[in-house]
Amino acid sequence: MQKGTYLRNGPGMWHIEDYNFRHLFDGYATLVRLGFQNGRLVAGHRQIESEAYRAAKKNKKICYREFSEVPKAANFLAYVGELASLFSGASLTDNANTGVVKLGDGRVVCLTETQKGSIVIDPETLETVGKFEYSDSLGGLIHSAHPIVTDNEFLTLLPDLVRAGYLVVRMEPGTNERRVIGRVNCRGGPAPGWVHSFPVTEHYVIVPEMPLRYCAQNLLKAEPTPLYKFEWHPESKAFMHAMCKTSGKIVS
Repeated sequence: MQKGTYLRNGPGMWHIEDYNFRHLFDGYATLVRLGFQNGRLVAGHRQIESEAYRAAKKNKKICYREFSEVPKAANFLAYVGELASLFSGASLTDNANTGVVKLGDGRVVCLTETQKGSIVIDPETLETVGKFEYSDSLGGLIHSAHPIVTDNEFLTLLPDLVRAGYLVVRMEPGTNERRVIGRVNCRGGPAPGWVHSFPVTEHYVIVPEMPLRYCAQNLLKAEPTPLYKFEWHPESKAFMHAMCKTSGKIVS
């Protein structure tokens, strides 16, 4: 291989001061670059400068809600304020440690499951450029950590925690605006199932609805539960919803 670049992110910083994180997904994101130039390999790595990472380094403690970690409130009023910021998404992490995608317009974005954790980076220097701000009004706090990205489109799922279901959305290259293709209503359980990734074919989007479902009660708790932000509901079964990419209709 004479030329080319491989980029990968993932948890790379596992502690703040003397405190060690408890879960793989909590580690602060490190970006790794392997570049081939004239048959030689050049490697580099750099921390992604998320708000969560910068705040933790400055204050020497966790300051945002991570996958399994919750900041310790100083008092009851602080706890109430933190809960209020949870519903607005302000207290959620933007620790983009889950995936790297190159959009059709050339921008490179690091992702995690919180929408605010979409961060643009420079693929050459690994510098954090800034937040990728979605310009639409779809709202929501979370999305699939692994969207489907091609030269022509960006497809992802937005779980609806209020009316159990998912919005299937599409974004064209050169824009920050997602448009709704269609909606999937869950067939079982009290909440949508966790969707980390999903398959897409030429004509269909396959939306998996799994028994490992989001749990509002666990989201509110200030201590990790055995299933973290989820509950296991085997009685709700699992379903695969096939949506037509053109019409947005569920066909199977």
